[in-house]
Amino acid sequence: MLGTILAALLTVFPGLDVDEGFADYLYRLGEYSMASEEYLRIIYSYGEDTLACPLVSLRLARCWQELGRGEDAFSLYTFLHRNLSDADLRAGAMMGAGSVLEESGNLGYARELFADAAATSEDAETAARAGIMASLINARMGNWAASAEELGILSSTGGSFSDLSASLARKVAEGQFLSRRSPLWCGISSAVLPGSGQMISGHYTDGIIALGINGALAWLFVESLNEGNTTTSVLLGWLSLSFYGGNIYGGSRAAVTYNSARRRELLDEVTGILEDEHRF
Repeated sequence: MLGTILAALLTVFPGLDVDEGFADYLYRLGEYSMASEEYLRIIYSYGEDTLACPLVSLRLARCWQELGRGEDAFSLYTFLHRNLSDADLRAGAMMGAGSVLEESGNLGYARELFADAAATSEDAETAARAGIMASLINARMGNWAASAEELGILSSTGGSFSDLSASLARKVAEGQFLSRRSPLWCGISSAVLPGSGQMISGHYTDGIIALGINGALAWLFVESLNEGNTTTSVLLGWLSLSFYGGNIYGGSRAAVTYNSARRRELLDEVTGILEDEHRF
């Protein structure tokens, strides 16, 4: 979700003179494979010393990240933030490492790195970016109130991102009131009336299918019993129980899917606010 922030961070890094060479041109175009080769060539010209050309190294890590080489990117980001002397470059490397962790689902550690980056950077804008990233990790973990509170604090400190922080705080606060369905009660509902848990969660087609199949199997099972057909009754009884159990599980899963969809929709709106802020 926060890749937009990192990409912009390494394109407009405050207070640094950036070589506007071919590698940077490819980087800005999003041609990460070719850009990474050019950055490697530049690093080689420095005796393969990544610390001698830190911004080039940061962009190389970002290229690797975009190319799906998350482990390589994380290793380089980590080496840079542990060894660079410039506070803002260290913060950039921390945010890079945090974004890799975020993409891999390690949200707790990612948040720690973003928070450390905010505390490390001496540049107000970089610190604000890192603070916003750390706050939004809370939202991704479902801690809507904590995220909104942190963003509210960021907005009250002034600075170039105060309005953005305020907008994000208002949007994130909506997460506390998201419509949700209980997986337990939707499963129980489907146990009482097959398909009802799915329908409650908005999966009407699945609910109707579950109701129809379970109803048809139950009817066939009863008819088979009335006819005294033992073999068919056993088979239909097994099928009925299987589909009935699947229907209960489906009702519960429908609620989980419903809740995830509402959460994802809100997070997409948050991402939209970030993307509308062209400095990110």
